[in-house]
Amino acid sequence: MSSSEQIRTAILAVLNTVESIGLMYDREKYSKNAKKLAEFYMQDGFLSGGFIRRRSLVKETPDTFTFIMKTNWEIELFRGFQESENSELAFDLMIDAIDEAFIADQTLGGVVDTTVTPDQAGIRLVTSQPAMFGGVLVHYAKLSLITEHTE
Repeated sequence: MSSSEQIRTAILAVLNTVESIGLMYDREKYSKNAKKLAEFYMQDGFLSGGFIRRRSLVKETPDTFTFIMKTNWEIELFRGFQESENSELAFDLMIDAIDEAFIADQTLGGVVDTTVTPDQAGIRLVTSQPAMFGGVLVHYAKLSLITEHTE
């Protein structure tokens, strides 16, 4: 049996294998102050990172002794805009690297049964667009990941 905390930690571990992903958190960091909010994700003077959120949980009962737990996770990412560095292309490459990392570790180190379901295999890019975050223009993406485990 895997707890949501164990799964969240395993997702974070996979994300942190991706080069240049920035500062990732197992939960949303928040501040009413935009500058303070940006500081949570600032590394070497550059804003880059994100967080994980549990979006939904469905418990199915194929028999009387087992539950199949299907959890939908959201991964929110942002990275400071740098036109001179072709930052949009670099952001897209980072998303591709995240996808490859989850395909390479479909059980999150044995914490879940799979991240490949009939609904999706690995991550799904839900949206990718410019946004303002902490008073900074960023590339923003929302990814989804479905984990499945039995209890």
